Order: sequence, then C-alpha cells, then structure tokens
Amino acid sequence: MHEEIGSSAVAQAIVAAVLLIGVLALYLLRFARSWRWVAVAVLVCVLDQAAKAAIAPRPDHHRLSFLGGWLRITYTQNWEQGFGANVPHLLAITAVCVAALYLLYERLLKARYRMSPLAELAVALMVGGYMGILLDRVRLGFVVDFLEFGRASAFVYNISDLAVFLALALLLARAAQYGRQLWVRRSSTTERAAGWPKT
Repeated sequence: MHEEIGSSAVAQAIVAAVLLIGVLALYLLRFARSWRWVAVAVLVCVLDQAAKAAIAPRPDHHRLSFLGGWLRITYTQNWEQGFGANVPHLLAITAVCVAALYLLYERLLKARYRMSPLAELAVALMVGGYMGILLDRVRLGFVVDFLEFGRASAFVYNISDLAVFLALALLLARAAQYGRQLWVRRSSTTERAAGWPKT
C-alpha cells in the first residue's frame, strides 16, 4: 500500500516539475535579456547533484555537525511530493498555476515585457532547483535531502530547495520594487496633473 501511494505521489511530482520547468523556461526564453540564465540554472542543478552524490553513500544514521550544531549534514530520503509534505491534487494545482502563468505570458508578450536582472536570476534559480529535484525523482523515486539548520530543525533541505526559496525571496523583492516604482510614477503624474510644484 505504501509503495502504491509513493509511486502515485512520485508520478505527480515528476509531471508537476516538468510543467513548471517548461513554463518558467518559456518565460526566460522570451523575456530574459541574455542567456546567462542557462549557466545559473545548470550551475544550481550540478551543485545540487554533486552534493547529493557526495552525501548519498553515507549511512542514514550518519550525521556531521558544524557551527556548534547550527548546521548538520544528514542523509535523508524524502518520499513526499514537495518540501516534506504531500499536496492533495498536486497536478490540478500545478495545472492552474501553469495556466495562469501562460495567460500572463500572453499579456506580457503584447506589452513587450523584458525581465529585470533580478527577475531573470530568480527564475533561473527556480528552474535549476526544480531540475535538481526532478532528476532525483526520475533516477531514485525520492529526493535526497541533507541540510539541517538550527539546533532543533524539523526539516531537512537540499541545494535545490534553497535555490527555490531564494528565488521566491528575490521575486518578492522585485515585486515590491516594481510596486514602489509604480507608486512613485503615479504620484508624480498626480502632482503634475494637479499643478503641484516640484520638490
């Protein structure tokens, strides 16, 4: 029973990762200003797989501790769908996200949108991270996690996970930056329309 549930979860995770990588790569191919993102994505994937190859031969119970126990290396087989949890209806959720991104893609295409360097880096990190996770799923059926942070961490991560988290943080920072730019632009337009003196 466990194997059947595990196989279903792995299959959903693989398809979801392929869909996300595909739509994100489409964004980069069309809206990125250069091909530097390819190097970033490949570097993340290679570092992730190389680190896992070095960690994988260790026994499950083997632990290495650094920085006074705030960083631990622990080989773990993650059979869950993503970030330590199974997501009900993962494929349906992923399909909705991909559809939304495609609709946004069409609008951005008409607006002749171009990614900022920050957005390009973020999406490239995300593609590389998902590629590392996908390779684990295809080769092993599970994802190798090995990084624990904090003295009492409930989660174990890998380099791909960290790349995706960093990508999300960068995208949020870029969204905040873009929102501020819009606010300043609208404020300036309002001041000019009202005939307010420049400060």
